[in-house]
Amino acid sequence: MTKLTFSMDLSLVFCLVVAAEFIVLRYIPTHRRVARFVCASIFFALQTVLIVALVGSPLRPVYRPRDLPREFWLQILVCCWWGLAARELVNLVALPTAIRKTAIENKLLSDIIAASTYVCSALAMIGFVFGLPLQGLVATSGVIAIVLGLALQSTLGDVFSGLSLSIEKPYRIGDQVLLEGGAEGEVIEMNWRSTHLRNGANDVVIVPNSAMAKIRIHNHSAGTKRYDESLTVSVDNRNEPELTLEVLKQAAMTCPSVMENPAPSAQATEIKGDRITYTIYFSTASIASAGEARSQLITQLYKRARPVLTLGLSGSPAARDLTDSCPIFFFPEHELLNHLPILEPLSGEERDKLKGKIFRRHFQAGEQLLKQGAEINSAHFVFSGIVQVTRQVQDGRVLKMRRLGPGDSFGDISLLTGMQSLGTFTAFTTGVLLEFCSDDLKPILQSRPELMESLSHAAIKAQQFVAMFDKAAIQPIPIEQRDLLSRIKTYFHLEL
Repeated sequence: MTKLTFSMDLSLVFCLVVAAEFIVLRYIPTHRRVARFVCASIFFALQTVLIVALVGSPLRPVYRPRDLPREFWLQILVCCWWGLAARELVNLVALPTAIRKTAIENKLLSDIIAASTYVCSALAMIGFVFGLPLQGLVATSGVIAIVLGLALQSTLGDVFSGLSLSIEKPYRIGDQVLLEGGAEGEVIEMNWRSTHLRNGANDVVIVPNSAMAKIRIHNHSAGTKRYDESLTVSVDNRNEPELTLEVLKQAAMTCPSVMENPAPSAQATEIKGDRITYTIYFSTASIASAGEARSQLITQLYKRARPVLTLGLSGSPAARDLTDSCPIFFFPEHELLNHLPILEPLSGEERDKLKGKIFRRHFQAGEQLLKQGAEINSAHFVFSGIVQVTRQVQDGRVLKMRRLGPGDSFGDISLLTGMQSLGTFTAFTTGVLLEFCSDDLKPILQSRPELMESLSHAAIKAQQFVAMFDKAAIQPIPIEQRDLLSRIKTYFHLEL
């Protein structure tokens, strides 16, 4: 009787230890996998001692006394121990990944190992705990496997393809891949049936593993994350090819998302009718920034070019095939004022007056065009070439702000307010500047003072850019539009 009571007490203690383990593990965060493994191992060791005291070895359990309810209860406890042992083994296999603290884990391979371990644990329960013969079960499972294999051919194809991909590892979690057919994105999951990609639109693209094993895969994250991209444009054949190639390359070099090394390049690839096709080649730090770089390049080109519409006999735009896009035309110097955002509010007559007062300035690479803190009274428009802008911050460091290319302008703030230059402008390549003085703009402002508010918006944007730059380096610079308008009025001696 005493032995029976002792055995009953140990079985209750085993249940209490299992319950205590689950309670303690609930309070340990899931990301602390090493701590959870150590805690579970301590509890498993205690559970093993208790199960050995109850039935001896789990491989050859002995149930005493030979009482059917008691024997069934102990069999349940031994089955529970085998389940805990399988879990401990699965956690042990996953422990190296947790110790390395790597975010890249092969979920498919982990699932296969875990499933195999639990299947073996279930077979151990049947053979060791309940003493049932496994030969008949294996024969029956073979027949069942054949039936299921015929019914689940597609699913099994995905599973084995996924296993093959896990062994070969053409991509990993976190890699940026481009699939044959156009699907592109970051690999976020690999499971039994499919691979999940997150594309640039933040959508999840699910591709079956059997399809992944057959198609061509471009892994942009293999070796280096640098991504080589290209943009094809059609240019009106009235633009000289040599000058066009230079402008296209310079436009790419001014884009913040385009890498300086390797330097962008441009090539003429085809001449057809009224247009010449050019391809701009450039590189970005990753595939994720390629779209932004293309957008920046198109925006930069739009500062120097506009689409050309072919006119029909009636004077209206001629009909074109929907797949036949209009070429762009890089406008000459005398049309520059018509496309400058800062001068858009001016009338055609006012622009014509300014055109006669613009003078050209050629610059060479390395030439300092404007020094930070210098007082200037003219605006500069980059017709061709690249200008590097740097700024010296309060701690004495000289930092690169941005690059200006064809179609960009500088000196706008000084033109309107008489402020000193906020940065140093140095020629990065040879090129041409178009300039006009503030004295030439003063009569227009006096006759149309309402233009000052429109013109001040461009100056405010430039000041805000400088303020954000200084904030990132040291501290912010407060800017108020009302104060800026006041400075414009004071500088031009306008009584408004």
